[in-house]
Parts: sequence; structure tokens; C-alpha cells
Amino acid sequence: MKRNHMMTLFTLTLSVLISVLCSAQTIVRATVPFDFTVGHTAMPAGTYDISPLTDSTIVITDSKTASTVVDLFRREQDRNGDNTPKLVFHKYGDKYFLSQVLRGHGGAIMQLPTSKLEEETQIASRGIPQKAVVAAK
Repeated sequence: MKRNHMMTLFTLTLSVLISVLCSAQTIVRATVPFDFTVGHTAMPAGTYDISPLTDSTIVITDSKTASTVVDLFRREQDRNGDNTPKLVFHKYGDKYFLSQVLRGHGGAIMQLPTSKLEEETQIASRGIPQKAVVAAK
């Protein structure tokens, strides 16, 4: 009986999460010309929609396959006043890690945390990351 309640709760939670993901408002759409990583999830080159899920969580959706990844972010103030929406990646050799999402138009910067995988890649490459910027819509 307890197991049935847990399954029901799990199913209800999953359906609420799916409905929230489907109704999330896209804030940035960008075509990324290279494979990249978000946290520990590898993402192929393609067009992505980025939407807020909560005040500290974003959803990144591949517009072709509809596969998604959810990640945390820290909100920072855009000190440059840049009006261009864009994605900023850290680049180590041929590996790219999503670092920031800039909404543009005075919006806040969404700073993604550095994953353990990125830290390991940085140590292995013995270098400071280069930045790669992809314009968004």
C-alpha cells in the first residue's frame, strides 16, 4: 500500500514538472555551432531554447530533439549594460562548457556553476579558459 502511494506521488510530481517545462517561457534562443557541456550533460551542436524554471533554475531544450537539461544558476547584475542576448562558454582546447546566459536588454546575467567535469578539464589542460560567445535571439 505504501508503495502505491509513493508511485502515485512520483507520477503526480513528474506530470507537474513536465507541464512546467512545457509552459516555460523561452528567454533566449541560440544556434550553437559546436558540441558543449552543461554540468555533466553533453549537448550536440544545434538550436537551443533557454527558459527559466524557477528563480535559480533554467531549462535548456534542444529545439530539434526536444531533449532537455535542467541546471542551477546564480543571478548577477549586467554591469556592461549589453543589450545583446548571448551565451558565453568556457573553452578548453576543443571542449566547451556553458558558463553564462545573458538575456540582453538590461536583464540579469545567469551564471552557471562550474561543474566538477569542467574543473577536471581545466586542470588537465593546465590553462585559463578562453571565452566563446554565441549570439542569441
